[in-house]
Amino acid sequence: MAWIQPKTDWQGSYSGSVYTGDYFNLADYNRIKNNMQELRNLAITLYPEFSIVTGADWTDYNIKPYSRDINQLEENLETIKAKTFPFSTGSKKTYYGNTAAPDFNELNRLESATLLIYNNLSGQKSGKRRLAFRLGGIRF
Repeated sequence: MAWIQPKTDWQGSYSGSVYTGDYFNLADYNRIKNNMQELRNLAITLYPEFSIVTGADWTDYNIKPYSRDINQLEENLETIKAKTFPFSTGSKKTYYGNTAAPDFNELNRLESATLLIYNNLSGQKSGKRRLAFRLGGIRF
């Protein structure tokens, strides 16, 4: 896995009952889920060990992620914030089966939050002081 640039320009609108805009698909879900795992991997290089819940990538494009899967993304984001720094990322949402899925505003919030945390943790890691010394002619 590697960090994948989040989509932070989700757009959508309604004209009557007709939706025009971006649609959430499994590639988007997998990107967000895998980026959460990358955030956790980056975070544990700077903070004490912790875990988040991730599973296998979704591969069946005939079904959409369930509300429990979206809720797990929200929970993982909250865990990462709690174990690193309480970044301001908006309010955690809870989704239920057979109700409205996350809209473009919520997807922007979720993906912008992952980007904010990634940039901050990357900055912390690159700014971390290291003690330079030589041991037997090898510089560390």
